[in-house]
Amino acid sequence: MNKPEMELKKERDFSDVFNASFAFITQELKKLFQVITLYAGVPIIIATIMSAYYVQDTFTSVLQVVQGGTGSNTPSAWLVLLTIIFGMLAQLFISGLVPAYFGEYEEKGKGNFSSLDVWNRFVRHFGAIIGYSIVAGVIVIFGVILLVIPAIYLWVPLSFILYVKIIEDKGFGETFSRCFQLIRNNWWITFGILLLSYLIISIVGTLFSMPAMIIAGVEGFLVGSGQQEAVNSDSLAFIITTILGGLGQYLIYPVWNIIVGFQYYSLREQKDRETLMDKVSAINEDV
Repeated sequence: MNKPEMELKKERDFSDVFNASFAFITQELKKLFQVITLYAGVPIIIATIMSAYYVQDTFTSVLQVVQGGTGSNTPSAWLVLLTIIFGMLAQLFISGLVPAYFGEYEEKGKGNFSSLDVWNRFVRHFGAIIGYSIVAGVIVIFGVILLVIPAIYLWVPLSFILYVKIIEDKGFGETFSRCFQLIRNNWWITFGILLLSYLIISIVGTLFSMPAMIIAGVEGFLVGSGQQEAVNSDSLAFIITTILGGLGQYLIYPVWNIIVGFQYYSLREQKDRETLMDKVSAINEDV
């Protein structure tokens, strides 16, 4: 028996946003995973490998200091730069592909669109995804410089900026205005949803890193206690667990974007009453 199609445009309370998000993930897991791995897989893999080398060099440097050395094996500037660039690129792909997926789902319905349709929508807005993400990031950073509170306030509405752009396809000024319109009188509940979902993803992401952290802890203990003299952060187990941990973290990130997406649709329905208007139009057509 087929389950009913998940309704996106619906006003939801705090718990319903989470319930709907996880129900949507269960319903769309196969296709959503396919989209993420197919189109964001390369930047994610490269970012993970770069990050693993960065962690390896950093940990090796720390162990050298513990052994009384100078910590000369610090990561090179190029490695740090590449790690940041590919990490941001992987995040950018994930942050753009999820709203693109929502847009296709809303427009065509469950099972009526392909991975290529999602990719085409993503590519169509790719320039805006980069530009809007940079602008939003600069605004939040500027808020941090002023005070932490303005940054937190701005973080909430700007979390929807890619959803408004990719799904509603509005211009620059309209997109920003729309973000603030959506959270008007709903800032606190939106902040609570974003914060809780971020904490959940952070905790789960940390679990993926636990094997590498355990190996690093054992290695550090052995070196610190004098039971091991050689620095061995380039061990196969350390590298593999670091890479797997990084991949696990990137694959869990879309969950946060999906939760944000359902809050976006909840706020949108509350403001626009699209579902109600569609029903009224349908009744008028039947009369």
